[in-house]
Amino acid sequence: MLTTWREEMATGNDVIDGQHKELLRRVAEMLKCAKEQRGHEELGRLMWFLKKYVRQHFRAEEKLQLDCGFPGYEAHKLQHELFFREVLRLERMYEEQGDNTVMIVAAITAMCEWLRSHFNVTDKIMAEYLRENGAETIDN
Repeated sequence: MLTTWREEMATGNDVIDGQHKELLRRVAEMLKCAKEQRGHEELGRLMWFLKKYVRQHFRAEEKLQLDCGFPGYEAHKLQHELFFREVLRLERMYEEQGDNTVMIVAAITAMCEWLRSHFNVTDKIMAEYLRENGAETIDN
């Protein structure tokens, strides 16, 4: 399943891996609530979490990449910037529309796309580089 942690996702950095696990947990909870017709209850919590998460996590991940000389830093940072803009777009949409079904679907779609394209592809490349170069233990 898209939101299930697998060991090949591990960067070896406890801070980054913990943040990734929390993101997976939050998306899984949103999906569960939506299936149970309780998406409205969870949406506000997800929006608050995302705004906080992207700032903290992206800063930590980018610092780790710079510290270890990750060659894909610029492209990775650009993806972070694009997702941050998406989170801001979702936040504006949430402020304007509230917790309606369209908003719930938009949030779930954005999160699943992020997990599929960035987390399960781009972050895996970074994690492999960190493991191969022994850089995963750099503190953040």
